[in-house]
Amino acid sequence: MRYLKIYEDFKKNNQEGSLITMEDILNCIKFGGVIYATIIKEFPNNDPKSALRPVNIDEDGEVTVEFEGKEYEVNLRNIESIEF
Repeated sequence: MRYLKIYEDFKKNNQEGSLITMEDILNCIKFGGVIYATIIKEFPNNDPKSALRPVNIDEDGEVTVEFEGKEYEVNLRNIESIEF
């Protein structure tokens, strides 16, 4: 029930037209997938072709990713594609 509420709140706050959803990220984490993002906070030289492993997502659409042993935050709107 809590997951459903968080997801519904997120959909209300997410910009229209977003192709990647919170549910997609949760499935990606569950199945060991990767994401590709254009902008990563605190990591200005990101290559959008670099695979990032998501480890968590919060109700605001901030995805925590692990890359080269460090964790960074990516906004859901900055995720270009997902593979799992």
